[in-house]
Amino acid sequence: MTTSEQRDLIRQLAGEVAGIAARPEQQEKIKGWKSLNSLRPQRPMLWIMEIPWGEFADQVDDLRLQCAEPQLRPIEQELRRKLFTARRLACDEVVEDAWWFPLQIGGNEFGPDIKEQTLPPGASGIRSHHFESAIKDFPDIEKIQMPRVHHDEAGTLARREFLEGLFGDTLPVRSFGPRRHWFSGWDDLVRWTGVTEVLTDLVDRPEFLHALMRRLTDAVMACLTQYEELGLLGYPHPEEHVGQGGAGYTDELPQPGYDPARIRLIDHWGGATAQVFGEVSPAMHEEFALQYEIEVMSRFGLNYYGCCEPLHNKMHLMAKVPRLRKISISPWCDVAKAAAQAQGRYVFSHKPNPACFAGDRFDLPRAEQEVRSRLKQSGGMPCEIIMKDISTVRGDVQRLIDWCQMAYRIVKQ
Repeated sequence: MTTSEQRDLIRQLAGEVAGIAARPEQQEKIKGWKSLNSLRPQRPMLWIMEIPWGEFADQVDDLRLQCAEPQLRPIEQELRRKLFTARRLACDEVVEDAWWFPLQIGGNEFGPDIKEQTLPPGASGIRSHHFESAIKDFPDIEKIQMPRVHHDEAGTLARREFLEGLFGDTLPVRSFGPRRHWFSGWDDLVRWTGVTEVLTDLVDRPEFLHALMRRLTDAVMACLTQYEELGLLGYPHPEEHVGQGGAGYTDELPQPGYDPARIRLIDHWGGATAQVFGEVSPAMHEEFALQYEIEVMSRFGLNYYGCCEPLHNKMHLMAKVPRLRKISISPWCDVAKAAAQAQGRYVFSHKPNPACFAGDRFDLPRAEQEVRSRLKQSGGMPCEIIMKDISTVRGDVQRLIDWCQMAYRIVKQ
C-alpha cells in the first residue's frame, strides 16, 4: 500500500469508530457506570482487558494489520482492537468519539534502572522476569531520585499536528495529562530489591523497609505535586478504567470548586495496591504498605484499592482509606466473607480466574458457574465483573467471544 492508501485506511477505521461512538448504547453504558460508581447500580457492569492479541491477530481478518509505516501501524492496531471489542466482545466498554494522546512529559521517573533477565515471550506477549537487586542496603536507598517533571510542549504540539493531519475530520484529537494515578509501591520496589528479600526483611530489617518505602512515597508525592502545580493534570477522563477495574464515569468528580484551567488531584480517581503482601498479616500490611498508600490516596476524590491480593481478611483496613469506592475482589478472595464485612459501602470489582481460558478444552459452563457464584456471594453489593490478566486463550479467539456473551447475558438478567 502507498502512504496515501495507508492514511485513507486509518481514516476509514476512525470513521467506523466514530460511527459506533454515536450509537445510543454508549450513553446507556455511561449511565450504567455512573449508577454503579455512585453505589446505586442498575446491574453489574462488565469489562474485558489485557487480552493476548498476538495469539490470534493474524487469524482474524478484522485484526490483521495492513499499514507498513512505523508511525501508522500502532494506530491501526489500536483502532482495529477497539472495533473488534465493540463488535465481537460483548461488554460495557464505552467507545468515545475522540482520539486521545498523552502530553509529552518527562522527568517523572524515580530510578534506579531495573536489572532483569527475561524469557522470550510467546505469541501472547507475556514475559517471565527475574529481577536483580539494585537496592540492598541503606546507602542504596538514595538511588530513588526525586522527580523533576517537565512538559515538552514542542513535542506535544508536533504530535497533535501529526494526528490532526492523519485523522482529518473523522475523529477529534485531544491531548491528556496524567489522569490515571496508581500507587503500586511494593510492586515497584521488589523489582529493585527482590521479592524474597522484602518478605524476609519484614522480620529481619523492618527499619530498612520503612526507610525504603518512605523514600519512594516522598518521590511519588513530589511527582503528583509537580503535576498539579505545573497544570499538567488531564481532565478526569472517565472512559479509562480506574485502578484495576472498570470505567470511572461518575457525577461525584470533579469535586466542587473545579476549574478546567487548573485541574486538581482531588478531581481525579486514585488507587493503590500491595500485591506482594497478599499473604502477610493485616498488621504488617497496614504498617509497611497501607499507611504510606493512604498518604497518596488522600489526595484524590475517589479511590480504588487492590489488584490480585486477596483482601477478605483485611476489609477492616479498607475502612481507613479516604473516599474508597472500589475494592478488587481477586480470584483468591473469599467473596462472602468480604461482603459480610463491607456492608454495601464499596463496589466489588470482581476478577474471575482467567485460567479458564488456558486448558486444552474451554469449560464454559464452569466459567459461568464462577461468575454466578461471585455475584450470589456478594450479597447485594454493587458489582463489576472485570476479566483481565489473560495470559493465553490457546490461540482460540472464540473462547473470549463465548465468555463475554455468557457474562453479558448474566449481568443483564
